[in-house]
Amino acid sequence: MILSYSSGFIFIHIEKAAGSSIQQALRPHAGVQPNSRLRRRLTWLGPLNRIGGLHRAVQFGEHVTADEVKRCLPAEVYGALFKFAFVRNPWDRLVSRYAHLLRSTDRRRHSFISGLEKFEDFLKWEIQRGSCQYPYVTDAQGNHIVDFIGHYERLAKDFAKVCARLNIPAKLPHANVSEHRDYRSYYTPETRELVAKEFRRDIEMFHYDFDGLAG
Repeated sequence: MILSYSSGFIFIHIEKAAGSSIQQALRPHAGVQPNSRLRRRLTWLGPLNRIGGLHRAVQFGEHVTADEVKRCLPAEVYGALFKFAFVRNPWDRLVSRYAHLLRSTDRRRHSFISGLEKFEDFLKWEIQRGSCQYPYVTDAQGNHIVDFIGHYERLAKDFAKVCARLNIPAKLPHANVSEHRDYRSYYTPETRELVAKEFRRDIEMFHYDFDGLAG
């Protein structure tokens, strides 16, 4: 994620939804502080970071939720920043993550994933892991707490909206791309329905169906 006080935005990085490319594009314009273990540990203080301006020293983790950020910032600061995230079709996103972990031999989970017998086993593991996207952009009551949600399926168009809102002339690179065949070919009728059931809230909230954006 990126929190930029100088450019006035918070980008919530949801895994496998073009977040690496978006971060590469925005960092030159964000004026963010270098990462450090101490700054990350300040997030443990939660609401106490609001006292005495301490929140400005906080460095959040890569895939922190909007709710975690909100709890660490004064209400007026969080409210003034432009908050956005990008989401992706759950069926497609799961295949992208699967392909990425299979080919990333340096990743901690590579050996585990490559040892699974079939894609269905990976799906069950991901479901147990809790990899839905909606918790990144909602609070504990389920309310939306970001200003804009872009879609991977119309990445260029939605990212252009972000840049126009922030008055930033950023160019979007291609980063951390996972190569794989059409995601739909990975699914059986049973696994397709499994994702529909377990990721129902993502599908409804972000307007997806199996083939992409619905409508």
